Amino acid sequence: MLFFLGFNALMLLLGIGVWKKLVPVKLMSGFITGLHYTVGISTPTPNQVRRAVLYWIASVVIIVDVLFALLRWVF
Repeated sequence: MLFFLGFNALMLLLGIGVWKKLVPVKLMSGFITGLHYTVGISTPTPNQVRRAVLYWIASVVIIVDVLFALLRWVF
């Protein structure tokens, strides 16, 4: 349970850092470009990078939380 809370706290802090522009754009741009190339979709423009990173963070949090809830329900 502590890992679950720690993960959510870390992702929340990362999301706040991206939203308030505390995380450098160059770091996010390389990360999001790699993710988009892996999935096989077009990369966002420089103006859309922050929003794309926030969408990826939200998606990962939802996926991990649902999987954790399913594991808790089964076991």
